[in-house]
Amino acid sequence: MGEVPSKPVVDRWCRSHDVNNLWIVDGSFFPTAGGYNPTLTLLANAHRVADHFVSEGKKGNI
Repeated sequence: MGEVPSKPVVDRWCRSHDVNNLWIVDGSFFPTAGGYNPTLTLLANAHRVADHFVSEGKKGNI
C-alpha cells in the first residue's frame, strides 16, 4: 500500500493505481500470509475500505 504509484499496487484504501475503480479487499494485497490466520485482519480491512467507499460514493467522488 502506498500513495506513490511507482512501487505499491494499491493506495491506502486498497484502490488500484493502474486500473480505475478496482478495489482489492481480499488477501492478495498482502506481501505474505505466513504463519498466522489473516481472516480477522481481512475482515477489518474490508470493513474499513467499504466505509470509505460508501462515504465517498455519497459525496459523488467515486
